[in-house]
Amino acid sequence: MTDKNTTHLAGEFLVAGELARRGYPVAITFGNAKSIDIYASSKSGDLQIDAKAGRYKGNWPITENNIKKDMFYIFVYLQSQKNILKNNSPPEYFVISGQEIISKNLIKTWKTRQGIKYSDLNNSQYKERWNKLPPP
Repeated sequence: MTDKNTTHLAGEFLVAGELARRGYPVAITFGNAKSIDIYASSKSGDLQIDAKAGRYKGNWPITENNIKKDMFYIFVYLQSQKNILKNNSPPEYFVISGQEIISKNLIKTWKTRQGIKYSDLNNSQYKERWNKLPPP
């Protein structure tokens, strides 16, 4: 069984690494009670990023009340199942603004939980859409 904190940290580091690879200066925040995972600098100012990671094609837990319109959310599907790792499949990234999450009603409710489904983000509007971020 995989530790939830390990999954979240993997997502944060992967997103920070991908941003740095694309030319953004980044700073990762640490702690359990934070609302911003990563700060990145762009030509238009500092970006606030929340990284959400998952190991399976289910959903990413996130509540409607915690969405900030001016923040970017980057969801990472780690693809860490044994058969996928053997094939060396890279993580999948989905880039979306808080404003989009709210305006497109992407948060669903299941019994007592809320989240965003992998199937709702797995399309050309969000998958690998790094160009939604202002340039570094």
